[in-house]
Amino acid sequence: MQRTFPLFLALGLLMAPSLNALSLNPFNWFGTASNDSINLATSENQDAAAVLLAGGKVKYEAGKLSAAKRTFKKIIKKYPTSSSTAEALTLRARVNMSKELWGKGFDDLQKVITDHANYEHFDRVIADQFDCATALMEGARGRILWVFPGFKQYGTSAKQFEQIVQNAPYSDYAPLALMNIALVADKTAEPEDAIDALDRLINYYPQSMLAPDAYYNLAQTYSDLVQGYEYDQGSTRRAISYYEDFLILFPSSNYSGEVEANLKNMENLLASSRLNLGDFYYYFRNNNTAALVFYNEAISIEPDSDAAEEARLRIQDIEAGVRPTNKASIIRKVLRAE
Repeated sequence: MQRTFPLFLALGLLMAPSLNALSLNPFNWFGTASNDSINLATSENQDAAAVLLAGGKVKYEAGKLSAAKRTFKKIIKKYPTSSSTAEALTLRARVNMSKELWGKGFDDLQKVITDHANYEHFDRVIADQFDCATALMEGARGRILWVFPGFKQYGTSAKQFEQIVQNAPYSDYAPLALMNIALVADKTAEPEDAIDALDRLINYYPQSMLAPDAYYNLAQTYSDLVQGYEYDQGSTRRAISYYEDFLILFPSSNYSGEVEANLKNMENLLASSRLNLGDFYYYFRNNNTAALVFYNEAISIEPDSDAAEEARLRIQDIEAGVRPTNKASIIRKVLRAE
């Protein structure tokens, strides 16, 4: 290492004249760049961009949107670092939105956020982004060749709402965006995405006015995943949990009656699944110990259910020493007879 330092020093001295001949502007380190393509925010550039912006605004307010858009494009391309560029991007986004170019409008607004963090109208940018994403969520379509309606863009809408959450996590739009992600996921039959968005909403924004709806929708989403008492009851248990949380946290909600009914249905289903498992051990495995465990679970889950009543009868038989009819044997006899 000690031998290399003098060599680097000598090379540096030899190359110094060449380095001095180059501009110290870092944009020139990787090749020559013309002043037309990159302009730093000098006072002259700031003034020129401001003059163009003023002219673009006049065109925009006069309804000459195409002409205004060309002016905004010139500012964005020629003066990317000027203080006028953020406003030009915002107004071009508005033009795109007026022409139902929601994706382009959103991208212009995103560029304001990433490249012009000090823009004074940040809230307005987020609001416009939310409008773009909402339009796509509601089924707005782009145009193919500016004439033919394109496809619905639910996936793009969900990504835009996700970006809004990242852009403004402490704003009122963040929980709204998460709820809309869940609504889009419901439209596109992607329950995992809905569950993820709703879970984040209730964990990150528990005081939001949307929290009750998030709990309710989470319970409903899990309920919809339940296939029947014969299948795994993980979703049933989660639905029950969220219904119970809802009733504890929001006892005066208008949904309380509906939630109580849905909770009872889920508990009945879970009790039926326990009865079904108990019957399996009682009839097919001759294992009274395991059967009693599941029968008692059925009773404790929903004491007033039909499943609980059946479980009580089974328990009485077991305690009385009644040996069950071997249903497996019956099935075999039927199959042999055929």
